[in-house]
Amino acid sequence: MDSSEKLSQHRIEGWEERLIKDYYDYRWHKTLEPLCEWLQRWKNGALSHEEMDRVIEETHQQICEMRSLFSQRQDRLVLLVQWLDREWFDTWVKEHAPPPGARLISPPQ
Repeated sequence: MDSSEKLSQHRIEGWEERLIKDYYDYRWHKTLEPLCEWLQRWKNGALSHEEMDRVIEETHQQICEMRSLFSQRQDRLVLLVQWLDREWFDTWVKEHAPPPGARLISPPQ
């Protein structure tokens, strides 16, 4: 691999790492911010313990799904983000143009 190919590969990997980092942050906020709101409602006496138990179980399931998703290889995860959360990806990619050669999938029709 010559130096221009190495540079191109480095740019692709950097773009992919940024995509994953930003998506990771997005998913944690999407999961935990509602939990914070539910906890505050519970603290204020607006929810029962049973309701909180249900909310915590749902949050736990979401966290398990995230762990499974983010345990994928980087190249696979880049494609999964595009496929599973296309709306988020389309917004993100407008501000983070992919370098030539980046792994992209066509939006579902």
